[in-house]
Amino acid sequence: MTTLKILIISQYFPPEIGAAATRWSEYSNILADMGHDVTMLCELPNYPSGVIEEGYPRYWYFNEGTLKENLHVVRAPVWANSRKTTFQRLGFYLSFMVSATLRALLLPKYDVILVSSPPLFVGLIATFLRPFKRAKYILDLRDIWPESARALGEIKSGKMLTFGRFLERMVYRSVDHFFLAVPGFKSYLNTQHSRHESKSKFDLVNGVSNSFINLLEEHNFIAPKDRFTVLFSGNVGLAQGLETILDAAAQLVEEHISFEIIGDGAKKADLIKYSDSLGLTNVTFIPSMSRDKLVGHILSAHICLVPLVKSDLFLNAIPSKMYEYMAAGKPVIVGIKGEVESILIDSQAGISIEPEDAQVLAKTILEYARSSARVKDEGLRGKAFISSRMTKEAIMKDVIGQLLD
Repeated sequence: MTTLKILIISQYFPPEIGAAATRWSEYSNILADMGHDVTMLCELPNYPSGVIEEGYPRYWYFNEGTLKENLHVVRAPVWANSRKTTFQRLGFYLSFMVSATLRALLLPKYDVILVSSPPLFVGLIATFLRPFKRAKYILDLRDIWPESARALGEIKSGKMLTFGRFLERMVYRSVDHFFLAVPGFKSYLNTQHSRHESKSKFDLVNGVSNSFINLLEEHNFIAPKDRFTVLFSGNVGLAQGLETILDAAAQLVEEHISFEIIGDGAKKADLIKYSDSLGLTNVTFIPSMSRDKLVGHILSAHICLVPLVKSDLFLNAIPSKMYEYMAAGKPVIVGIKGEVESILIDSQAGISIEPEDAQVLAKTILEYARSSARVKDEGLRGKAFISSRMTKEAIMKDVIGQLLD
């Protein structure tokens, strides 16, 4: 197979945590294992704490060196902050965009330059680099921005929305191909950005890596807790609509059921206050943690939740955490409608319910709690579905094969 020199630009990368960091940590390792020469350009690690991790410079570039023979990591400075205000968030994103662009100009030639967005400002790096570096440019599209921000109420100003759409057009115009985390994004691109209909669009979905499956097997000694445990892990933000989980927990407070919400985000403080106002004694909030530690919590749970707010924007959403829960042998209750329903029907590893419906969620959780056989059967089906059809190694091999055709 033809080998490629690939530059991946992703703002987030381990030791940072979260879906974006995990996605390109695993896929970059897979590309390197396939024999490609991969360079990862990312920020100095600071997410989600907002503080540069110990051992890294605060204000300058850092060549982390070689993680394996053909995987190199270069870090660019960023204004690390709490990101609580619009000014801080913009400063955070723009500082990385500028520093990463300047560093990329000094890097050698590549066959492929891949930028992962959002943040959309990372996508803009392709716009700035294109006149200076000849390469095949690919946009890894993980979310539709600014439409997602509009749907969540993060962008309310018409002028800001217009400006966001202008930036979006600039980014899409600058790339040759698209990698799509969600196949349904193809419809959005073809209808809302029809001038790019001829550009190749490859489905690079969020499967599960063999390394994560191996990590699960290393922790196979962990059994579910005696008390029926319901788990959510990930970003505690606007899109997840986690108030619904708390409302469901309030309806189940007399049952032998516990809820764990693991993660941090913009809504966490408000959710803790809301939980206190409901007097919930069956909900525990746990800070973000490494994947090694998180695996233990997933395995000790009985079922896992994958919620999103009710919005047409999320009809095509397929959160990566759903696949990881399934790989761990846990049934999933997915508060999403649309494309995800066919996956659950195919795998028979869980159920899709109406988003933001606490009554239905509580009823569904109680049904699982009263049927250990259902929990076991759906968990085994999910595990088999992932190992046979949704490994990242197979997904990446197929996408690269299509790209080289």
